[in-house]
Amino acid sequence: MRAQDFEISNHNKLDQILVRLCKMVIQGQQQDQDLGMVAAAVLDPNNRCVVGINYPTQDGHRVHGERAAIDSYHARFGSIPSGSIIITTCSPCTQDMAERAGINCSDLVDEVGVHKVYAGYQDPSQGPGRKKYHIEITRNSKIQQLCKAFADTFLKDELNELSFLGSPCTKDCSGHRAGYAWSQSKGGRVA
Repeated sequence: MRAQDFEISNHNKLDQILVRLCKMVIQGQQQDQDLGMVAAAVLDPNNRCVVGINYPTQDGHRVHGERAAIDSYHARFGSIPSGSIIITTCSPCTQDMAERAGINCSDLVDEVGVHKVYAGYQDPSQGPGRKKYHIEITRNSKIQQLCKAFADTFLKDELNELSFLGSPCTKDCSGHRAGYAWSQSKGGRVA
């Protein structure tokens, strides 16, 4: 592999695709609130762009946006060629989720051989995972804010600003045993 396999360029074009994906989420919610709040696209080196949105399956699972876009690309064009990029409104998930259909999105991106991901928002509830791709978040603050607003709809229980991993906030943060434990596990100091 070469360094250019991981370089992301043409941010303006990618931001235009992100705007299209954001419109897709908004329109999807207007038509069917069972559609999810994450949309994604596969853009190949030939400028073929295939989109997908998070949706429920009949068995109660959810197909995440990245999988929907990848599956749609496979159905239309076959294998995803080298040099392709995944564009998504929220960074690919890295952790197990009982509700998700299939493997986590980071592993899926690795599995199909894509080395570049461009996202509207970085999900802070997901760990770094073992990804083999380079990810960049848009520098466009308006797109970031909109993508964050989408993510906040499904992260509200995990990222409540009045709690930390289930521990209630206190004026001096002394009630954050979970925060102290997390810090220690990452090599931090506890005063």
